Amino acid sequence: MSYSEEKDVYRELQNHLDKMPIGFPATKSGSDIRVLKHLFTPQEAKIATLLKFGWERDLETLDTIYERVKDKNITKEELGIKLDEMGNKGLIMTKRESNQKYYGNALLMVGIFEFQVNRLNKDFIKDFHDYFDEGWLSETLRVKGAQLRTIPVEKSIESKPNISNFDKIQELIKTSDGPYMVANCICKQLKDMELQPCKITSRRELCMGFGHAAKLYIDQGWGREITKNEAIEILNQNQEDGLVLQADNSQKLTFICSCCSCCCEGLSRFLKIPNPGNMMITNFYAKVDADYCTGCETCTQVCPMEAIKIDDSIAKIKTNRCIGCGNCVVKCPSEAINLHKREKQFTPFPTMDDLFDKIMERKITLDKHNRT
Repeated sequence: MSYSEEKDVYRELQNHLDKMPIGFPATKSGSDIRVLKHLFTPQEAKIATLLKFGWERDLETLDTIYERVKDKNITKEELGIKLDEMGNKGLIMTKRESNQKYYGNALLMVGIFEFQVNRLNKDFIKDFHDYFDEGWLSETLRVKGAQLRTIPVEKSIESKPNISNFDKIQELIKTSDGPYMVANCICKQLKDMELQPCKITSRRELCMGFGHAAKLYIDQGWGREITKNEAIEILNQNQEDGLVLQADNSQKLTFICSCCSCCCEGLSRFLKIPNPGNMMITNFYAKVDADYCTGCETCTQVCPMEAIKIDDSIAKIKTNRCIGCGNCVVKCPSEAINLHKREKQFTPFPTMDDLFDKIMERKITLDKHNRT
């Protein structure tokens, strides 16, 4: 393949991936193509253009995908082998049901990036960061593609009435489908390679999957299978350490990230904007009772969004920065802080496929508006 042909195949893949709910927009610096070259060989890039986007519902069989092959220099069996290799490399989504395999393109996040756990390299990290800031972040904000929502620390809402089960981590785990999986946090692995280790915890097995997402990680060897009780124990420790629980934005739980603003690709960016509390999906905000506050500053040290300042020896919380994680509530020695329900409560989508359908509707509407 000539240089020109290779350049064309990566641009074709970029344009193809850009049609997903959260797309893969081009950048002036070329960081979009550099990221794709790190991940896909030219042949893999060409094969990926045959696939449709899928999370769980819309993945397709080899037979269906092979019908789109125009160049019959590759047999169906050879295509199946390549798709399995691409799945193992974390380039695409895969699923196995009743001895039938299914395949589909994955988003950059949550998807391809997370699938690179345990195999990052510094060159990819540099180009990924460039692309994240130049292309992907603006795209996900444009289409309002929030795939995560903040779940408060369990102890911070124990005494609160009328709390939705979708905001109770124990209830989410109890009703989740198996198998259960824990994997290393790729964000913390990235920071370790940049010699900026996490300030919150020395543990790395933090990210958890459930149901088909867990099976994907287990089958590919990216994470290890655990029991439901082990999952609860890990989440309890994550909460005790002060990590922010971010579950997928659906009622059918598939993954939970345990994040910090010093490492997390998302939280670290939201930390830099003035109103993360308005941008992230959360049903709560923290409020200080000045009569009980001693001005000890414990809350300022544990807040991931720097939403709390001490003013005249009293803690003050900026609501537009508060993401309702509850860390300040459980760590306050004088019990001066409580979580309050936001006026507008958010109910997660039934499934992640339903979420992506909604994001795609927004994207189509925005694109039509931009063309007129």
